[in-house]
Amino acid sequence: MAGLAGKIQFVHMDSLSFMKTSAKKFDLIFLDGSHRSVDVYKEILLALDLLNNNGMILLHDFYPGNKQLWSDNVVISGPIAASQRLGRECKDLDFLPFGKLPWPTKLNSNVTSLAIVVKKNGIAR
Repeated sequence: MAGLAGKIQFVHMDSLSFMKTSAKKFDLIFLDGSHRSVDVYKEILLALDLLNNNGMILLHDFYPGNKQLWSDNVVISGPIAASQRLGRECKDLDFLPFGKLPWPTKLNSNVTSLAIVVKKNGIAR
């Protein structure tokens, strides 16, 4: 696995339950569970406490401007709504959508709904 065996942990359980009880710190946390804004909001807040300095949160289904990314007319609004709320409440967070990737993605495009949440200066809140 690209030399990362022992450095990656996949957790298959309710994210909120896991993050409330975990004492471990992470460099990268990938959130792709519930897409309800209230759940994503809670997940990001909990994940921030589990990040190492300069750690990142990777979000899936992040639709900047709450606009469709592909021609399928799908927009999932929870992650962007949660990020907008957190952006107002936590001025030391950045939400950085990937936009386009250098390889093909969904519907013969190179657009992605991935975004990174980073703590400015390695510290949030």
